[in-house]
Amino acid sequence: MDQLRMKIKEGLTANNVTDYKAQFEAILSETNEFTQMVLDLGQTDNIDSVGVTFVIGIFKKMKAMDKPFKVVGASDDVQSLFRLMKLDQFFEMTD
Repeated sequence: MDQLRMKIKEGLTANNVTDYKAQFEAILSETNEFTQMVLDLGQTDNIDSVGVTFVIGIFKKMKAMDKPFKVVGASDDVQSLFRLMKLDQFFEMTD
């Protein structure tokens, strides 16, 4: 497996993060045979502080595993939020 891709299809908010965290943990328990982790935010424009914490947690987990992490498809607003929080210094973001 080249990349592990996780698509967020709803808001990355306190209401949904618990489910996404469980999905992420389940995926990691099944395999670590991937070269990089991609978080696809192309279908969400809504992210709150709990969602940001979730993204940071994935980044930290990938760093501990020595796997690159990037965010793709984030809206301009989400990208601006990540830049404001200086998260773009830690992981790649692409459209």
